[in-house]
Amino acid sequence: MSATFHPDVGKLREALKPAVTIFVENSLDQDVTVQVKANRVKSTAGAINVGSSFTVTKGSNDARTLTPDTSGWLPYITVTAKCTTAPSTGKLTVWLVRAREDQVKLMELEIRDTEEHWGTWAEW
Repeated sequence: MSATFHPDVGKLREALKPAVTIFVENSLDQDVTVQVKANRVKSTAGAINVGSSFTVTKGSNDARTLTPDTSGWLPYITVTAKCTTAPSTGKLTVWLVRAREDQVKLMELEIRDTEEHWGTWAEW
């Protein structure tokens, strides 16, 4: 007996992707603005914003949870980070949390400028 793959099964599987959380640890001495990005391929070219950017206050942590039904779904996700004033101490660490035992570090930087910094790409 052979199995037949129905095209809608693939669509259903992707639609049922679980929620993920972007967890930001900001030990910089400046606030940082974080924007979640997604794309159909691992590329900054053509990447789109997922939701609104959010500011993480200096010396604090923050998180945003994404669900396919409210934020849409693309296979690859990352973040950008930018400070309006160049930090002089600390670092920024951003995690993609799928589950307790499934966490991917998207970014770990000692930012010392006001440029936009891209994290690494991870699968949703």
